[in-house]
Amino acid sequence: MENFFILLDYISLNIKINFILTIIIFFFFSLLYNAFSIPGNLVFVASAGYFFGIYLGYILCISTIVLGSLIFFLFSKFFFKTYFPKIFNKFSIKVNNYISDSSNEYLIILRMIPGPPLFLQNFCLSILNINIFKFIFTSAIGFTPIIFITVFIGYQFNNIDNIKNISLSDIFSLEFLFFIVLAILILVIRIVYKRKKKTLK
Repeated sequence: MENFFILLDYISLNIKINFILTIIIFFFFSLLYNAFSIPGNLVFVASAGYFFGIYLGYILCISTIVLGSLIFFLFSKFFFKTYFPKIFNKFSIKVNNYISDSSNEYLIILRMIPGPPLFLQNFCLSILNINIFKFIFTSAIGFTPIIFITVFIGYQFNNIDNIKNISLSDIFSLEFLFFIVLAILILVIRIVYKRKKKTLK
C-alpha cells in the first residue's frame, strides 16, 4: 500500500512539472478510450478528480466521454447504414417512431441510468435518427451526475484518511441515488404527459 501512495506522489509531482502536457495527454487518452467505449472508464474519471481537482477533472471527463461517444456513434451509424441497410432501416424506423415525441428525455435517461455499458449505450443510439447537437446535448446532461460524483470521490482521495474510510456506500450514497431516481422520474412524467397530450389532439 505504501508503494501505491509513493506512485501517486510521483505522478502528482510530474503533473505539476508538466501540467499542460499532462492535461493534453490525459485528454487524448481519455478521448480514445471512450471512442472505443472500453469498460472501466470510471477509474480514469476518479483519477482526474485526484490529479486535476473537481472542476478541471469534470471538464476533462465530460468532454472526452461525450466526444468519444460521438466518434463511436458516428462510426457505428456509418458502418450499419453502409453494410446492413435493411436491418438498420427496419429497427431505426420503429425506434424513432416510438421515441419521436420525447427523444430528449429518453436519451438523457439512457445516459443517466448507472449500469448499461458505454458500448451498449452508444450502439443503441447509433440506430436513432438524431443530429450531432442533440447527441452532445443529451449526453452531456445525462452523464453529468455520475461523472461529477466520481470526480468528486477521486478528489477526496487527496486526503489519506478519506481513502482509508471510504466505502461503496460513499460513492453511491442514498442522496446520489435519490437524485438519479428523482431526475429519471421527472423525465418519465414528461414523457407520459407528452403522450397523453398527443392522444388528446
